[in-house]
Amino acid sequence: MAKMLGLALVLVSAAEAWLAFVLARVAGQPIDAGLAWALVPILLLANAAFLPVARRSLRSESTLVKEAARSWMITSIAFLLGGTLSVLAFAAIGAPVWGADVLAAGVGELAPMEAAVGAAFGGGLLGFGAIWWGYVVGQRWVRVEHVDLPIEKGSPELASIRIAHVTDLHIGPLLRAPRLARLVRRINATSPDLIVLTGDIFDFDPVYVEEGCRELGALRARLGVFAVLGNHDVYTGADTVAEGLTKAGLTVLRDEWTMVGEGEARFCLVGAEDPGVGWAKRDAELPALDRLAREAPSDRPRLLLIHRPSFFPQAARLGFPAMLSGHTHGGQLSPPFMREHNVSRMISRWTRGLYREGDTAMYVNPGLGVAGLPVRLNCPREIALIRLVGSGC
Repeated sequence: MAKMLGLALVLVSAAEAWLAFVLARVAGQPIDAGLAWALVPILLLANAAFLPVARRSLRSESTLVKEAARSWMITSIAFLLGGTLSVLAFAAIGAPVWGADVLAAGVGELAPMEAAVGAAFGGGLLGFGAIWWGYVVGQRWVRVEHVDLPIEKGSPELASIRIAHVTDLHIGPLLRAPRLARLVRRINATSPDLIVLTGDIFDFDPVYVEEGCRELGALRARLGVFAVLGNHDVYTGADTVAEGLTKAGLTVLRDEWTMVGEGEARFCLVGAEDPGVGWAKRDAELPALDRLAREAPSDRPRLLLIHRPSFFPQAARLGFPAMLSGHTHGGQLSPPFMREHNVSRMISRWTRGLYREGDTAMYVNPGLGVAGLPVRLNCPREIALIRLVGSGC
């Protein structure tokens, strides 16, 4: 993690220096390329010094201090994306005209150079604006997604049950009580028969558990509210989180199963707890799943709740017909019309939406919270309304 953070700081600093070089040229006050490169270590030292201050400030009771720290972090990410797009645009226009050796020689007066700089400015503006749009607008949207999840032994009676699937709230500095209360009301407004939370309910800090559980206690569904823990809940303190949720009236399934519903709408709800390690492992197996597959009744439909989609192949091999997961956040940022191509592909082959493997179906919810920074682009917060339908439907 420290190496990744260090690399990110280097890239942000380089992007800042590059965009300063581009902006100066566009403004008619060009700076020497050597000077621009000399800015990189200076900016790196400044960013490295301010980062711990900003992280501490996010916990401040002062709204002004928190917003200032958050704005700095978002601006840094905006520089990173803007710088990347700027360099790509510059190369796309300039490389066909000059060779890399000519560019290195610094032929700054050639007309093609001005065209390339103009393209670089446009690319930087697009990237910078996209991140800030994702903060100001994108991350405030909440989408209600209706999903038909195929399940073996499903019946018309079972399909009539409305399941609200919520995941990855990450309650903490980025999601405090007032906004969480609004989200709870939004979930309840969907009139679900059953509510399930598939992990990362809390972020890192146990200080927010009491506050968060108080608000989650207002969730209402006639068949109950069930939860499993994710890797961030383990970081927060699995027992602390489970105890708080239980006191708030939620049922926490910690490698357990239970029967839900009545008559032909009765089904088995299976909950597997995240181990809290290997969060970025693309393919993983969980020993508890083998036991749950043996113990959970198979004469009724079985719905598996598990935080990480990386356990999908194991669940399919063990014969679980349907599975609900989260963890990926849908990448939080994804290009238009390319939902699957987002940064979460680095940790999962299944990033958002409905998937099939053999006779097993899985829905990966992009989450109702955010991690890292409150930025979402082409990936709004989501409440999924799940309908369990017969696999032949």
